[in-house]
Amino acid sequence: MRLITKIFYLFCLFILSSSCENTNNLKSLGLFKAADTNYSKNLRFISFKKLKNSLPANSIAVGLDVDDTVLFSSPGFMYRVNNIDGKGGQNKYGKTLSAQLKNKQFWKDMNFKFDQFSMPKKIAYKIIALHKKRGDKIYFITARPPSKKERLSIILAKHFKLSHKKLLYFSNRKTKAPFIKKLNIKLFYGDSDSDITSAKEAGVRAIRILRSPMSNYKKKFSLGKFKEEILQNSAL
Repeated sequence: MRLITKIFYLFCLFILSSSCENTNNLKSLGLFKAADTNYSKNLRFISFKKLKNSLPANSIAVGLDVDDTVLFSSPGFMYRVNNIDGKGGQNKYGKTLSAQLKNKQFWKDMNFKFDQFSMPKKIAYKIIALHKKRGDKIYFITARPPSKKERLSIILAKHFKLSHKKLLYFSNRKTKAPFIKKLNIKLFYGDSDSDITSAKEAGVRAIRILRSPMSNYKKKFSLGKFKEEILQNSAL
């Protein structure tokens, strides 16, 4: 499964890597299929170079969302939807999406096992390397429900060569603003509307990371609605 995921991801990267993410290309690549296009006039793209040059001279704390921001974690979520490992060939986590999302065993499996199949995004390596070089504090805040045992923090630390202690925080599907404030984060990266609104609520700068068109998370999002900056070439 891990090899298939990697081949699939690299294929997508090859297709998209040379694309400039303006409005037309986002449409042609399918990145607007899950996006509300009513705010296309508000799109504010920023290049990685401009992002780098816009950072303050002093070190700061930065935060990043996990799913679809730093990790392509769809394989684990696809298993939640498509498995037939329950009694009588049924889905082991429940028949409906609502039941699956409320199932504590799924989140335990996701946080402890399934992220071994998640692929780090190319843009995540660049962002984290930039902030490490600057001496910034780096935190991850995920909307996932917490579980007593998790390996996600260890996986993130391994991929990005960070200490796993006090690295990861779970907001349990609630706003991330309290964590952003508590950790004194000044810049937050995320792919979903809730990431952007959490940053705005906390009064800090928000950078939108584009969601991979291959992601199985199809909930609508509103590019430009919050007049947020959108990082170019960040889908993969």
